[in-house]
Amino acid sequence: MLIDEVKSYCEELLSSQSCKEMSFHNLEHTHDVVANIKTIGESMGLSATFLEPIIIAGWFHDTGFLQSYKEHEKYSALFAYQFLSARDWPLEKIKIVTTCIQSTHMPQAPCSLEAEILCDADIFHLGTSKFIGRNQLLRKEWEEKLQEQYCEESWLRLNIQFLSQQHFFTHYGKTILAQGKCKNINFLKSKLVQITKSASLKINANFA
Repeated sequence: MLIDEVKSYCEELLSSQSCKEMSFHNLEHTHDVVANIKTIGESMGLSATFLEPIIIAGWFHDTGFLQSYKEHEKYSALFAYQFLSARDWPLEKIKIVTTCIQSTHMPQAPCSLEAEILCDADIFHLGTSKFIGRNQLLRKEWEEKLQEQYCEESWLRLNIQFLSQQHFFTHYGKTILAQGKCKNINFLKSKLVQITKSASLKINANFA
């Protein structure tokens, strides 16, 4: 099956040393995204035929990190196009795959149901209990790959703003994941309150 070939090829790419060094955008994340696509698809009663190009896009969507961090979607789509066209896959299906991949660029802008499913699958963790752990991995990755460092308060404010502005596109995302995301926002806000109170107490103590 084509999906099996895609899976093997992308797992090989994502097992390269440069991708192994990624704290967040690694093979584990890609496995999660593919599983998330299936979860969302099953909740909508979509057929395996409909989901096939989305799952393929899910396997390829982060392979472009091999070439570029900030423009990885462009290269991921290119890798997918080269692989699929070499196997004479229909161009209209290849277009679905590449469009889905490019739609995951932040801020997400999906223009089809297929792209909406991949976009929600890619940020699925925002609405689950995995968010806190995955968020710390992303912070570490930004420090290592982008040399962007944040104090705890700045990091919390950045993520509260991002989660508050971000929205899901599928029904599953707007219901199930949105509820989980609200819980995560509240958790971040409570941590921020604790930090700001602690900082205020220290300042007052210095002037006492």
